[in-house]
Amino acid sequence: MNTRLLSIPVLAAAVILSSCGPKVLPGGPKVADEQPDGGPFTEKTVPVVTKVVPDGEVTLRFYDSLPDVAYISAADFQSIVLPGSVMTVTHTGIGEYTLVNADAKAVVDINKDVFVSDGFEAFTNQMGLLQPGMANVYYDGMPFVRFKSVTYTPAKVTTTLDLGAYGIDIHADGKGAVYFPFATLADMYTDLYYHHAGFNGEKVVVNTSVNEVSLANIDPDYNEPLLRSKVRSESLAAFTYKELCFAMDHFYGYPGRIKYNDALKTKGLDRTLEEDIECGPKIKKMLLSTDLAEYFMGMTGLTGLYYDSHTALELTSSAIGQDREKYNDIGSEYMRLQTENLDIVMMVREGLGSALSMYQDMMAIRNIRPKRFGEGETYIKKGNTAVCVFNSFNSRNEAAWKSYYAGEGPLPTVENTKNDDMVIFLDALKKADADPEVENLIIDITANGGGSADIVLAMTSLIMDKSYISQDNSLTGQRSLVEYEVDRNFDRVFDEKDKDVHYDLNFAVLTSDVSFSCGNLFPSILKDNGIPVIGETSGGGSCAIQAMCTADGFCFQISSFRARLNTLDGENIDTGVTPDIQIPVDGQVQVEISEEMAIPAKNYQAFYDIDKLSELLREYKDGR
Repeated sequence: MNTRLLSIPVLAAAVILSSCGPKVLPGGPKVADEQPDGGPFTEKTVPVVTKVVPDGEVTLRFYDSLPDVAYISAADFQSIVLPGSVMTVTHTGIGEYTLVNADAKAVVDINKDVFVSDGFEAFTNQMGLLQPGMANVYYDGMPFVRFKSVTYTPAKVTTTLDLGAYGIDIHADGKGAVYFPFATLADMYTDLYYHHAGFNGEKVVVNTSVNEVSLANIDPDYNEPLLRSKVRSESLAAFTYKELCFAMDHFYGYPGRIKYNDALKTKGLDRTLEEDIECGPKIKKMLLSTDLAEYFMGMTGLTGLYYDSHTALELTSSAIGQDREKYNDIGSEYMRLQTENLDIVMMVREGLGSALSMYQDMMAIRNIRPKRFGEGETYIKKGNTAVCVFNSFNSRNEAAWKSYYAGEGPLPTVENTKNDDMVIFLDALKKADADPEVENLIIDITANGGGSADIVLAMTSLIMDKSYISQDNSLTGQRSLVEYEVDRNFDRVFDEKDKDVHYDLNFAVLTSDVSFSCGNLFPSILKDNGIPVIGETSGGGSCAIQAMCTADGFCFQISSFRARLNTLDGENIDTGVTPDIQIPVDGQVQVEISEEMAIPAKNYQAFYDIDKLSELLREYKDGR
């Protein structure tokens, strides 16, 4: 939903990391023993690093046919990402193994290299780390929101992952263990809280506890082994490309806004590069290159291909970060490649076009609105109408809220807690509700580029006593309605008293085409429930975000397959929410972005005329 894309309470369970192989489910059908497949291999025991103490170690396997590609037993992988859990493996047929964990099962065929499960979401569920019994759905962990239930339509589907079609092998050791490429299992398990794992050639780094896209935020040294050499092996480069194609074809959410959405969905990444994009074969060649700078240039090309304001595959800034001087050789070569490959650069610029337009409109709003509402003001009242300004759903003082819910600190308020969206909204509700003159409360999200759905869920609950997300899964094809509970009176208890909270106000939401991601979800939910949307069509953005790693260890993020947001009728909201009350944008203004430069942008003057907004709401109410 956002590029936050947070921190979570310390896990109560100890981290138990197994390097001894999986347990075998007792009592399974008797099947003749098989010989191990995959050929000769070596094993290496490596450290496992998390932010949860204690860390541990795990044994990885490297087959001679792919000496630089790490494999891991499925049971060992689960013991890392779900501390204390157990996966049992039973040999149930020739080349067939049944994998069972606490939530679901899967069947693996090592001859065909196929994975099949009729409960894929449950099989890969790590969200119980945040709330026991929670389904594999979106939640950022704010303590005033908790998961209640999810309804899937259809209730159950069979998901088949044909790894063999991508040249990705699954192996067995002849003793009851099934081995996948580490990166492939990591891709399958990554979720909407950014639980994910990567192998950097020296150690496994796992996010089991914090909401971070980059594993460098778990281990500051994570990227160093990846950048130490300017080259990688041919076998690793080839496998990384195959694995990337598999991951993007299955786990990208296809929100709809990108130019090649349909081609990628029907043909896949490899064929789309070969057949649909003029510079596509060049991008593919770079992705297969052993030279790190060329590989980075290829990933930059993919950023242009997939850019939807949530997906970011460019590796240079994320991997090198602030260490540009240390990795100047790679950075300089990457810059040279940009000047020599202007066709790729132009494709990227075309893909980023919508972001430029959104940036211009954001600058216009930031220029115009303070002149009407006052610089930094979040609650503005005139006559019978008040406006609450929200520039994001991502400003959260988590420490203050968690301290309060742990009984260790005061309730966060505007007096004791700064830069917190929930505090701003509660303050606006308190002021509006206490003012006998105020009838209308308009939530202004015209400059809101998204953030945490937890804030959206709490706000919709306070406005209309409903808290849900309607979504679909682009991999399984299931639709789901996820319902949440909110501590609406913020007394640290989820109970019947929460139903007594009510605000006698006429709510509305003010949108622009800058209102993106959760800034798009919020008006969609309100409109579905009869709360008027005012302004212009919101900026869209219908997928939550998922953190990923390439097979060679680099971190990136994509629009997730697990949650593509819909209206209650099942309509994808990527094209934005059409307002019930449209405000025409009257011409253009010149907006100064520096002392030397001004850009043309929309004139949003009428959006911040409270008298006009009040009149529009009255006319809308009278006309219904």
